[in-house]
Amino acid sequence: MNSEPLDAVPLVARLRLLRTRLGLSQEQLARRLGVSFATVNRWESGRSRPSARARLAIAELEAAGTRGEAPADRETGRSREPAPTEDRPGRLPIAQSSFVGRERELAALSELLTRSRLINLTGPGGVGKTRLAIEAARRWAAGSGPGGDVVFVPLEAIQPPRPVASVLASRLGLRERLGVSWREAALAALRERCGLLLLDGAEHYREEVAGLAGEFLAAAPDLCIMVTSRVVLGVPGEVCSAVPPLDCPSVAAGAREIAASDAVRLFIVRASDRLPGFSAADVPPHAAGELCRRLGGLPLAIELIAGWVGTLSVREILQQRVALLEYDPPGAPGSRKLADVLRASYDLLRPAQQRTLRLLSVFTTPFSLADAQAVAGVSEQEVAGVVRGLVDASWLVVTRGLEQNQFSMVETIREFATARLREAGEAAAARRRHAMHFADLAIQSSSSLAGTDVRWWATRLASAVDDLRAMMQWADENGEVNLGLEVSAALWRWWLTSGRLSSGRAWLDKFLTAAGEHPVRTSEESQRIGRAVCAAAVLAVENGDYAEAVRLATRAMHILEPLDRGEDLALAATVLGSAQRYLGDRADARRSFQTALDLRAAIGDRAKLAMAANNLAVLEIDDGNLGRARELLEQNLIIKRRLGEPRSIAIGLVNLADVLIKDGRWQAARTSLAEAAELAVGLPQIMGLVLSSQGQLEARQRNWKQAAELFTDAVAAYGIGGHTHDVIEAMIGLGSACRELGQPDEAARHLRTAEAMAHEIANPQLLAQVTAALAETAADAAQPLPGNLTPRQAEVLRLLADGLTNKQIAARLYLSPGTVERHLATTYRKLGLGGRVDAARYAVEHGLTQHPSRPML
Repeated sequence: MNSEPLDAVPLVARLRLLRTRLGLSQEQLARRLGVSFATVNRWESGRSRPSARARLAIAELEAAGTRGEAPADRETGRSREPAPTEDRPGRLPIAQSSFVGRERELAALSELLTRSRLINLTGPGGVGKTRLAIEAARRWAAGSGPGGDVVFVPLEAIQPPRPVASVLASRLGLRERLGVSWREAALAALRERCGLLLLDGAEHYREEVAGLAGEFLAAAPDLCIMVTSRVVLGVPGEVCSAVPPLDCPSVAAGAREIAASDAVRLFIVRASDRLPGFSAADVPPHAAGELCRRLGGLPLAIELIAGWVGTLSVREILQQRVALLEYDPPGAPGSRKLADVLRASYDLLRPAQQRTLRLLSVFTTPFSLADAQAVAGVSEQEVAGVVRGLVDASWLVVTRGLEQNQFSMVETIREFATARLREAGEAAAARRRHAMHFADLAIQSSSSLAGTDVRWWATRLASAVDDLRAMMQWADENGEVNLGLEVSAALWRWWLTSGRLSSGRAWLDKFLTAAGEHPVRTSEESQRIGRAVCAAAVLAVENGDYAEAVRLATRAMHILEPLDRGEDLALAATVLGSAQRYLGDRADARRSFQTALDLRAAIGDRAKLAMAANNLAVLEIDDGNLGRARELLEQNLIIKRRLGEPRSIAIGLVNLADVLIKDGRWQAARTSLAEAAELAVGLPQIMGLVLSSQGQLEARQRNWKQAAELFTDAVAAYGIGGHTHDVIEAMIGLGSACRELGQPDEAARHLRTAEAMAHEIANPQLLAQVTAALAETAADAAQPLPGNLTPRQAEVLRLLADGLTNKQIAARLYLSPGTVERHLATTYRKLGLGGRVDAARYAVEHGLTQHPSRPML
């Protein structure tokens, strides 16, 4: 006769049936459940009902009895009932889905298993520890021959108060032996025939697993133990291997690289499981790569998101990913919401680790240990210990460096930690500490960016760019105008050298506008405003906004002059002179540069004095006094080399090379520029200067192909930061080189762009240069075109014949698509053409497509 299902039996009857099946008294059952005899008596008499936790423990005992497993006595650990032996006790579970990627991690685990006896795969929930461990164990068993037995023990399914040793004994198929505890029986079995013991989910029984591991390893010399855990066990000989997220493609990756990344591969495979027939061809590669990056390569997050394929498009999934991860699929065992899975891992952290994890979520870019200490507000030793624990559990990702390591969180984990930060009411204080820390960093960098360690500081600030932006936003949102002014004034040199001119100008304008709404009361406030105005003038002149630069520099001098701020005033005079020079007011520029020279001479700062003399040398070059310019520049280089400031030396070398090129001393110029190039690494503006000068050198020697390539690279380097007048000079050089290479259309395109930019910044010198270059190009193209076409119509027709769309033609010629359509309509009418096919044929027949190969732009 079949027994009645347990869940259909009333509780009182179920308890009695359970005791009968297991041969237990009420007192013995109470011990199994970890409650008192009186409590069990009240349950069976119907006077009270078990708690939720007790009901789970009862259900586990019922399930064990139904399976024939031997329930253990909580106190003695001995079996009360024999359990039948399985065909393969503790066998690895059969995979319900394919295993994807992780070849590097599997190879590392394979190597670890040859030399380590206790391996702990650590990491938060959802990172894929269990799947990785099972796959590694499966491959280990396949390569270990007859002795490669694996015993798999899923600890997460154990219901308290059942001890781990009894579950292990059950998985080994052991029967009770009088006077032998489950611990002893399991150890004997492991010693005889198990090569690898895999304990999954050890964080739930950390102390018990740690004790068993130490005892088993000491008594069974051939045994290896692999553990998956959200925490470190702390056992001697334990090798912790943090399971990282899956590799995601970089932003710059191509389609093939994206498709090959583990994260995207997992997404495609799980999406095809959800929607048969789905393949990588059904999703834009860059959208898939972006989605996986946003999910931080977390396998659980990727699998959950892949379940939405077929319901939403990949772009919709990308936009709504945060909400979608909160969906709990019906019928799934336990919660499958990512936040709940991460919460289970989070709850296992110590309070100090939880607090630090929350606080570290304010970082938007990788951070150092010193950064973490500043935000956590604890000692260096304390934060180091906590960070180590978070790294061991894979809450933090480590990027190793020669001088210091950097730490970061994957985005999904950071979003979770940020939510906990808000729940704890710590967000405001944490963001304030974060902002003040990066404000201090910015202020420290001000003088250092002009010193010998400029590269270190440039790299440091570049690595923290998003945190610096967050700091500025915090100052703006919290009305910290004085802090915003001070930091903005300190960062001008970095904004300049890193090519972030527009960003810097926007922040300076924002805080200067806010400061203008309040009266200035102290000289300290005046100095702060004066410095910020001067910084804005520097960025304006480098951005080609000369009239605004003159206005700002003049205002800065009026603010700073009464304060007798020598160097600040000298910088303002220098900026004013630079703007005046670009506007063609060389007499005014000479007076401003001389003012700066006199102020710096009075201060006695040799480095700044050399810079002032360098500016006067530039004016000598403009006036054609090459001998005097060379003399000044060579004297300055002697001083700069003694001071050892790479950026300043590089600028001096470029200026000297300019004189040498004009003087026909080409080999000396080449040597000077080669040295400058070594010093300009990591400094886009300076590298642009070097490349442009190298282009001029090749052009003077009529090496036009090399010149075009160098000018193209210079335009790209300048374009990173918006150094407008430098871009124009390089484009003039590029246009001239294209003309000499027999590419008049390309030459005209570059020169017309340069002409428009020169008009925009009102630079008379550059306007004169570009006008002359355009005149030469027009003279070369004076021969009549077929069909009485205009040069522009012929150019559009040629590009059409090359296979470009209207939109691509517009982008190539800096026109609007509508303008291109009008040119084509006019051309069709003029030549009697029926459309694009006829137009392409006409271009080929009349030689409009015959032109030399162009440099890559």
